[in-house]
Amino acid sequence: MMMTLTTLATGWGMVGCGEQVEPFGEGALALNWEVSPMGCALSEVAYVEVELANERRSYQEQYHCGAGEAALEGLAPGSYELKLRGYDPGGAATFESEGRQVTVRPERVESLDVVALKARPAELAVAWRFDNGRVCGANGVDKVEVTLYDLAFYEIASQRFGCNRGEGTIGELYAGDYIVRVSATGAEDARFQGDVRVSLKRGERAQTEAVLGSP
Repeated sequence: MMMTLTTLATGWGMVGCGEQVEPFGEGALALNWEVSPMGCALSEVAYVEVELANERRSYQEQYHCGAGEAALEGLAPGSYELKLRGYDPGGAATFESEGRQVTVRPERVESLDVVALKARPAELAVAWRFDNGRVCGANGVDKVEVTLYDLAFYEIASQRFGCNRGEGTIGELYAGDYIVRVSATGAEDARFQGDVRVSLKRGERAQTEAVLGSP
């Protein structure tokens, strides 16, 4: 277990007139977590990071996922946002909880209900070029459409981008295998398209490129 504290506060035990006062006592936070319905091992989560943060300071601790619980002590009283992240053995963040507001009070242990960690979505950056180069104007193309299908050929997502951007990103994707089709219409209704297959992992930011030619 490792704990990191970052703080921007100084002199919090002083009042405005300069008179020294006793600081409030520290507080603590106890919580449990659940990683998907299947647990840590089947979700391939090795450890969980617990983060408490506000505008003045932040605390971070890491625990073995199988422990299922955490106790953070020595916390300065105040309101914080709590967030948990689950990491796979390779160090990639694949699960996370929703942000949650918690209040730490002096000389008390705040106990929370079970915090659920859900799989993080993936995102895919799709680049494109033509089989005769990257110049959109030479092919009379202004817009391209990027469409993702699963392997059962259901359309999962579709978005249009300006051709001259050369790349577009689609997010909020489930882990899995996809067929990516990039299509465009050029001068004199000429059609261009290119297909590529990708495999996405939970929480991954992946990249791919499609080459557009005549279908």
